[in-house]
Amino acid sequence: MKKIIVFFILILGFQFMKAQSFQQTGKYKAVTEIKENGAEQLTCIVNLIRLGGISENVFTFTVKDIELFEDIFITTLENPGLEGISEVIKMEVEYLACCAEVDSYYFMVSEETNELIELPQLTNVYCENSNTDSQYTFPSQEYGIVGNILETETLYKETAEIKYVNLKQSFTWNDNKVTTPKNTAITSY
Repeated sequence: MKKIIVFFILILGFQFMKAQSFQQTGKYKAVTEIKENGAEQLTCIVNLIRLGGISENVFTFTVKDIELFEDIFITTLENPGLEGISEVIKMEVEYLACCAEVDSYYFMVSEETNELIELPQLTNVYCENSNTDSQYTFPSQEYGIVGNILETETLYKETAEIKYVNLKQSFTWNDNKVTTPKNTAITSY
């Protein structure tokens, strides 16, 4: 009987140790609004809305090229492993031409105030033979480091498996502030 209990404890422990990833969410929604500038050119305004009891606009930006604008994807990472942060919102804005360009906006949500802390925007371009992309990696994710937000570049094999990950920049999370060290090494793991 003791062996069975130990076995179940080990299985549950491994399940909780598994690295987290961003998941689709219904807590946030992107709402687009087309405005005329008085000229022939139109402007597309995007609002990131937090849904719930009272919906609220939490972030607004302008689409940089309305003719190439394709879609917006919103995912969240629950419990990213940063003190005082309940989740991270990732909003990806896709533009299509001969290649796809994706602007990624990351927002950390404060546990106490529900305010958003924005990280610098990342842009990825995917062409026919693209095999890399840049993203932020948080402590609860694979390759994450306690107390740090990592800007990483992932190189993929032809089978879409990860070949290696390069560290481009590391941000330290202290006292509810993101700080960038003066020296950041570029390394692989």
